[in-house]
Amino acid sequence: MSKRERKKEIPVFCIELGQHIRTLRIENDLSIEEIAFKAGIDAQNLRKYELGKQEMKVSMMKRIADAFGITTPELLSFDK
Repeated sequence: MSKRERKKEIPVFCIELGQHIRTLRIENDLSIEEIAFKAGIDAQNLRKYELGKQEMKVSMMKRIADAFGITTPELLSFDK
């Protein structure tokens, strides 16, 4: 089994959430670096979340919501 075959499949919800985070960031005219700094995470990880290449824990969702100045339910309220 190759490394690519072993890779865990990312749930569709995580991919859509990443797209939503990117949309919020662009609508608020913020860079990946700005949101990552506010959330206390690495910009490269935020980029992976936005691109749907990495699954996100609930604690990370909270940190990202806080960085936008919104609640976690507000972050999660997008058309799924």
